[in-house]
Amino acid sequence: MVNNMVTEIDYAEVPKIKDVVLIQGIAPGVGYIGRNVAGYLVSELKAKKFAELYSDALPPVVNVDHNGSGLIITMKYELYYVKGDKKKKQKDMVIVVGDAQSMTTEGYYEIARSILEFLEEMFGIKEVISIGGFGTGMLVEKRKPHVYGAANNEKYLRLFEKLGVKFKNTEVTQIVGAAGVIVGEATRMEIDAVCLMGETSGLLLSDPKATEAVLEVLNQYLNLDLDLSKIQEHVKEVEKVLKKIDEMQKKAFTQLMKKKEGDDEHLGYIG
Repeated sequence: MVNNMVTEIDYAEVPKIKDVVLIQGIAPGVGYIGRNVAGYLVSELKAKKFAELYSDALPPVVNVDHNGSGLIITMKYELYYVKGDKKKKQKDMVIVVGDAQSMTTEGYYEIARSILEFLEEMFGIKEVISIGGFGTGMLVEKRKPHVYGAANNEKYLRLFEKLGVKFKNTEVTQIVGAAGVIVGEATRMEIDAVCLMGETSGLLLSDPKATEAVLEVLNQYLNLDLDLSKIQEHVKEVEKVLKKIDEMQKKAFTQLMKKKEGDDEHLGYIG
């Protein structure tokens, strides 16, 4: 099969960082945990955007600014960086945030490889931490949600296991979508990689408690000194935006499928 897909990363600057930890959180995902975690890190760490990824694999929609400005927001992934404070034993980080996932199988791999190869060439990558959710179908009310994990080597697994992440004898059997593909591709490139999944019922559009549980692990592992008091507020704000995007993507996907089946109906304007 000939792959005519185009994925490009445009960067505005070359940050002075090296041997980075890549943290990826892409919507939708179960409970929007990955997107919430990545967005919170960007906000609280005052991460600076330095690059944007565009791909034919992303949904055929543009978003209209939810604040009512009428401005168009193109579908893309955003790459932010944080320069680690070496006195606090912090690592340089790149945080990848996205509000949509690929619409094709090939696209998932194309996007993951593009991100990893770009960062490896520019800065070198030491670790990949992918964030997702694990849906149980049951509300977690009387205890803190667990954080489940899957790592690509035993040494890396033990580092997170010491922080309370559950790896062994869990019900996790597959990691679907962007959260899984990025750690799979990192494994092929011999980069330490882990997927952290917040335990969630799967019944909530956004799960603040599961988001907080994952952030607590990252806070310890990366020595971040995060203020976690604003999570509820942040999650509610993100939820408003993602709900609208999700509705638009579903409409676009439905119409695209009709078109592929020979329907003459065009995509039209989706608002």
